[in-house]
Amino acid sequence: MRPILLLALIVSTSRAVASADALTLPPAAVVEEARGIVLSMKRNERGPYSRIRWFCKDGSSHPPTPYPCAERGGGHQYAEYSAERSRLAQLGWPTGTVVAALTWDELWQPEQRHRRLRALPLEFYLDSVDDGWVLRRARHYRGRIQLEDEEQAGRSLLLQLLEQPEFLQHNFLLARELTRTLPHGRPTGDRTRDIRHLSQEIADTHPSFNNLRIEVHSRPSSGTAARVREWLAGQPEVPVEIRDRVERLTAGLDDLYGPSGRQFRLKASAQSLARFSPEATRLIKEAQGAAPALRIERLSQAVAQLRRDAGEREPGASLRRLDLLVELEAELRTSALELLETDLTRRELLALARNLLRASWGLGWLSNGETEALSSPLDGLLNSGDAAASDFAFATRRLSLAAGWTAQTVRYVFAEPLLYYGALEPKADRFVDDLLRDSLLLPLGELAHRLAVDGARAAGIGHRVFGDPAGGLLGINPGVARGRLRVLEAQELAQGIHAADGEIVVLTETVADLNPVAGILTLGEGNPLSHVQMLARNLGIPNAVVAKELLPRLSAHAGEQVLLAVAGDGRVLIERVDGVAEGAEKQRDQAATPQKVALPLPDLAQVQPLRLAQLHAGLSGKTVGPKAANVGQLNRLFPGRISAAIALPFGIFAEHTLAPRQRLEQAFHRRQAGELSQAGLEAELDEVRRMVAEVSLKAELVTQLTALMEQEFGPVGSYGVFVRSDTNAEDLPQFTGAGLNKTIPHVVGLDRQFAAVPQVWSSVYTQRAMAWRARILSNPEAVFASVLLMKSVPSEKSGVLVTSDLTTGGSGLTVSVAWGVGGAVDNESAESRVLRADGGSLLLAEAKAPYRRALAEEGGVVWLPADAGRVLTDGEMNALRQLADEVRERYPPALDERGNPLPWDIEFGFAGGKLWLLQIRPLIQRGRVEADAVVNARVPPAVAAGTVSLDQVPDSVIRR
Repeated sequence: MRPILLLALIVSTSRAVASADALTLPPAAVVEEARGIVLSMKRNERGPYSRIRWFCKDGSSHPPTPYPCAERGGGHQYAEYSAERSRLAQLGWPTGTVVAALTWDELWQPEQRHRRLRALPLEFYLDSVDDGWVLRRARHYRGRIQLEDEEQAGRSLLLQLLEQPEFLQHNFLLARELTRTLPHGRPTGDRTRDIRHLSQEIADTHPSFNNLRIEVHSRPSSGTAARVREWLAGQPEVPVEIRDRVERLTAGLDDLYGPSGRQFRLKASAQSLARFSPEATRLIKEAQGAAPALRIERLSQAVAQLRRDAGEREPGASLRRLDLLVELEAELRTSALELLETDLTRRELLALARNLLRASWGLGWLSNGETEALSSPLDGLLNSGDAAASDFAFATRRLSLAAGWTAQTVRYVFAEPLLYYGALEPKADRFVDDLLRDSLLLPLGELAHRLAVDGARAAGIGHRVFGDPAGGLLGINPGVARGRLRVLEAQELAQGIHAADGEIVVLTETVADLNPVAGILTLGEGNPLSHVQMLARNLGIPNAVVAKELLPRLSAHAGEQVLLAVAGDGRVLIERVDGVAEGAEKQRDQAATPQKVALPLPDLAQVQPLRLAQLHAGLSGKTVGPKAANVGQLNRLFPGRISAAIALPFGIFAEHTLAPRQRLEQAFHRRQAGELSQAGLEAELDEVRRMVAEVSLKAELVTQLTALMEQEFGPVGSYGVFVRSDTNAEDLPQFTGAGLNKTIPHVVGLDRQFAAVPQVWSSVYTQRAMAWRARILSNPEAVFASVLLMKSVPSEKSGVLVTSDLTTGGSGLTVSVAWGVGGAVDNESAESRVLRADGGSLLLAEAKAPYRRALAEEGGVVWLPADAGRVLTDGEMNALRQLADEVRERYPPALDERGNPLPWDIEFGFAGGKLWLLQIRPLIQRGRVEADAVVNARVPPAVAAGTVSLDQVPDSVIRR
């Protein structure tokens, strides 16, 4: 078994760049205006406020005189927002929030996915990590808030939230973070953040404190406070304000990590729980004084019990449980880090992992399905003696998925504020990492890494980065590339900045679109069946996932020429070019220069629209593109599963675009002759695209289509169509072309439908599409477009099915599916699974795209909130298995260059319980043979162990 790509397929430790309209950044001018307002607030002694006022319950407001609300039903005194603050909130950035001023209607907005609620933790986070942020000079503005009123209002809002049916069930992590954020008469969860901020302030003025700052940020323990006091004793000339910060820091460390403070909190937790959760009370009492491993087991069981009890509808009890979960997580985190300082056997490490997974579910970091998927392999090992090396490696790689899954959960929960506040303030980008670092995911991540290194050694898998053995890499697509290393930062990606052709790009975020590059290193692959991934596989572009811990090392080599090679078994090699053996460079040059092919001229004689019944596979690339031809073939083999369709052949495109095509051909000839620069060619391409987009369909064609569409689709205005591009430069043996051209979804009304056709035609001339084609075609300008008009299917869920197990290359199926129409192709966070030949399924990732597409009645798509979690039912998975069997049985096989059958890539949708087929194409993967040769020369495969003793301490244990 070769499951090395398992983790790589879906690990996603960083956010995906949002392509949904629901998650689009405002224009740059708006962001600049907002930044100017924030800067003004930072300099203003009143920050985001104008004056202090009384706000009475009758809606009136008054100067701060004694008791003006006494005869108006009562009220509260606090700072009134300034005009600047109101403008900033109008632009999408609430700041300086006074909790007592919040209204229920402002917070409870289910149709907007509760955006205002989700923004509160991020807003308060910026206040805490950026020296007050907009409150920098206004924190001590007298009367801006009344603490008692803030706590009362915060508690009231939290209780009202917890009274809402199913809110806690669908928003558990959000509810927990709001409990940590909003004042409500209990200590909030900012103590860890406070001590980290204090340690940073001290290190900023005293560099000798930096090692202690690192300890506070990463591995605080019961001895940290003593080491801080020892440092202070050796600094006789520390200023008074720094000495005060050190004393506050040590007091906080004693409280959070000292034995007496921790024991007191556990005892208090057990006492307060007695009435609300007797089982959790029992478990916490058993944890007191227990040995470390048993203490963690009992606390994890208590956390899970509190999560199960949280569904009870009494809001006061629910709030109390959420408060206690904050305390218990802090204790679990500290206890686990302390336990990892000892020599633990593999069995003890696996048991610790199992307990931390249980607690992660209880705290809302992992879903029930994710917890089960990661725990099951561990349970199998814990119930055995010695383990097969392959089973141990599989279980430990599965455990490594937890980091990506939890980070994606945070990005799902806080998608909107992360996008908006991240554009406004770079420090907002640290929110996810800080949140996870403050959680028990810190010890779980260290534990997973330790086991993954041990498992990789047992399975004979290794990587090399700039001359040294390395962990934290997983190969996705095999291939070899050499080029300039470039790190694309989050803000560059958000602004649409792309890497240049020939660069090896480090993506800090996954993307829906990507210009041609030589190689890809990503902190999160997205889903394995997106158009970006299909293009990478098809062209042999090496692609690997890297752990975020390797990012500084890669950044240090940015701008250098490097070699990236990913072997078929997942081993990764990254080297400076001058450090690569001559033979490896020659092998790379042979691999990275694909043989270009000429695009043949299609048959342009057919100038009449074709009905679905007239389409078949023999027309592919000749009369129509492969989409239309294959849809016609599917309709012949699977009648009733294909939506009604009409194809506009290449000949119609040719009739309408003679002048722009001639202009483009001349431009390419001038470029080849050296008479036109690359910039000049791109300008010509833009002009040709404009010319095609402005074409009007000929009257004769409009008449034909009007009659034909009524026959095939129904009365005018009663349906919508997807206007899909379909070229002669797609699904070639050397090039798939997936996702390069435009599809306009759900166009309603004849005039709009006819106008959409030239828009789709013009999309074949985008610079991105032509650049990708130029990598493999000697005449990319010879592209011709057909168009497939396909009646809209209102899919509740849709995705992509590949008739191969992409994690092993063996039998089985790989499926990615998301809610709504057009799911799983734009690299959104989709549910991804392997449907195994034995009838089981292997979870690669759950769906965590915050929004889904739905067909709008007036045409186009609307974005609606989407649930996270499982999408496919057992029955739907069985239907996909049956479909794959039928395709293999009925559909003529596509063969690779060596005559071997290729797997099929099938787009599908489920609507009203029915499985609809939308497209089929062969899946082409290249580059493995050449990549294996290069990697083997530098990273020889180790010999895998037969069995692993679980009762030994692994060699990979490294304590810091």
